Parts: sequence; C-alpha cells; structure tokens
Amino acid sequence: MDLTVLGGIIGALAFIAVGDTLEGGNPAHILHLTSIMIVVPPALLSSMTATHGHFVKGAYKNLGMVFKKSAVNYEKTIEQLYDFAIIARRDGLLKLEAEIPNVENEFMKKGLDLVVSGVNVDVIRQTLEIEIEETEHYYHGCGHYFILAGETFPVMGLIGAVLGLILALAKLDNPQEMANGIAGAFTATVTGITASYIIFGPMGRKMIAKSHDIIKEQTIILEGLVSLVSGDNPKMMRSKLYNYIGGEPEEGKKH
Repeated sequence: MDLTVLGGIIGALAFIAVGDTLEGGNPAHILHLTSIMIVVPPALLSSMTATHGHFVKGAYKNLGMVFKKSAVNYEKTIEQLYDFAIIARRDGLLKLEAEIPNVENEFMKKGLDLVVSGVNVDVIRQTLEIEIEETEHYYHGCGHYFILAGETFPVMGLIGAVLGLILALAKLDNPQEMANGIAGAFTATVTGITASYIIFGPMGRKMIAKSHDIIKEQTIILEGLVSLVSGDNPKMMRSKLYNYIGGEPEEGKKH
C-alpha cells in the first residue's frame, strides 16, 4: 500500500474537517448525497466524452497502481539481465531460449525472443523503443483522464450550487427553508473542489508518475539486451545498467 496516497488524501480531509469543527461547523453536513450525485458522475462522464475509450478503460483498470507500491524491482531486473549475459558469453545466445519461459516480464520476454531469433541489434532497439513509447503514451492517456476529471469537478460543483440557489430562491416565503437550501447548494461547490484537488486530480498525476517506473525498467531491459547482443562484458553491462538507478548497491559492489 502506498502511504503517500492514502496519507495525502486522508490527511488533507482530516485537517479540513478539524478546521471546520474548530470554527463551530459540522463536517458531516458537507456529505450531501444530492451534491455528490450532481458533481461526481457528471464530471467523470463528461471527461469520458473527451477521452479515447482505450484510455478510459485503462484508467479504471490500472487504478489499483495508484494505491499500491510500485511492483518494479530494478535490482532484480538488472541481476536477471546480468545472469543472461553470463550464459550468453559462456554458451552463446541460443542458450537463452531455455530461459524465456521463466521470464515473468512480458517486455523482457519479447526482447529475449528477438535476441535468440538472431534479429539485428538495430532492429531490436527500434522495435522495443516503439513499445516503450506506446507504453508511455498509454499510461499518460490513462492518468490524463483523471486529471481532466479533476479539472471538471469544480465546474460541476458550480452547476450544483447554481441549481441549489435556484431552488432556494423559490422559497422566499420561508426564510428557514431558503437558508437551508442555500447551505445545501454550497456543499456542491465544496464537493467539486475537494474531488478535484484532493482526490481525482492527484490520483491522475500519481498514475503518470508511477508509470515512469515501468518506462525506466523497460529502458534498462532494452539497454541490457542490446549490450548482451553486442557481446559486452557482463560486469561492465551490469555496472552501466545500475547507473540508471543511481549506482550499484554496496553489497553489489563487492562482486
């Protein structure tokens, strides 16, 4: 679980609730069902209209990555490539074919298949670079859907507030009901701003930020496979790949 996400959302809401309480308010009054219905679904649906369906589906499919810690393990990936380089140097590239079924990373599996198939190193680079670009484009589109929704929430909150004020003004003959209606109207504004800047907007940006881990891992795999095919020294290759993540760990430098 990524505590920066839960901590950020819960912490922000908690401080707002405490501040409201200290001023004599009641945070529970902000949870207005009608306001939520007017603001949340329309914002998400209108953002869906402006986003390619492929990215909308991907946004909800990959929503879990926002709340989970990144599954990318750079060191494990580099050490696996290092092992492949040793096998290739000792027994030849074709020996790596037996390793393909044991590879979990689909990008690495595809690249390794190109390697053992004897594909030219330039073609390998071009093929994998295209996939990296597409992966980056995919996650950016998915995250941007929630960012767009975040930009839309305040406007939907304004619509909810205006609709509430229209209904409230129809009760001029009953000041108490009119006051309650005005108070309820402004909960839509609060709902819209909260959903925008505390929940959905940050979630979209977090999704894009976490996708950078995937892109970097794929870049490391690409460079590792290219070095492998080029016949680079396994230790030199390993050292080069660790530069992508700030250098080798202390225990790794002893080998």
